[in-house]
Amino acid sequence: MTGLISLNWLIGDQALSDHIRARVNELVDQGVEYKQACTTVTDAADAGEAWAVAATRQTWIRRHDVDPDEMPLRSLYVLERTDTHVVVAYVDLDKAADDSDAGDRSNLPPDKAAHNDHTQGVVYPFDALDMSFELAAWEPLRAPAAPPRAVPASGTTGAEE
Repeated sequence: MTGLISLNWLIGDQALSDHIRARVNELVDQGVEYKQACTTVTDAADAGEAWAVAATRQTWIRRHDVDPDEMPLRSLYVLERTDTHVVVAYVDLDKAADDSDAGDRSNLPPDKAAHNDHTQGVVYPFDALDMSFELAAWEPLRAPAAPPRAVPASGTTGAEE
């Protein structure tokens, strides 16, 4: 899934605006002129480039054109984002029976199996996301629910009378 319209649909305009603004500020902090930073980030986000799009609470799935033998991971969940990389948990949906299956049914290399449980993370460069994965889901931050309000009694306006 790529494109600013798709991203807006996934997380809403306020969350997307906040995310884009953060990427623009990263470039400005690196010395890029503000107008150029805006153009660079929006173009990259619209193209689905991982450095511009990747954020916490995202699920990335292996692209259909990637050979499963070369990339045994079907899905990654982003635990954290920094300026230079993401920290992901492996989600081995191809063969794992549960979130922490590192046994005989897991198709992860043995040295990577420990990362298949959402409690640990592994540093993953943006380029690796771009090469093999595409954004599938983004769980935006949810504002806390407003406390329930009392229903006014029958025959009152609800204002303090």
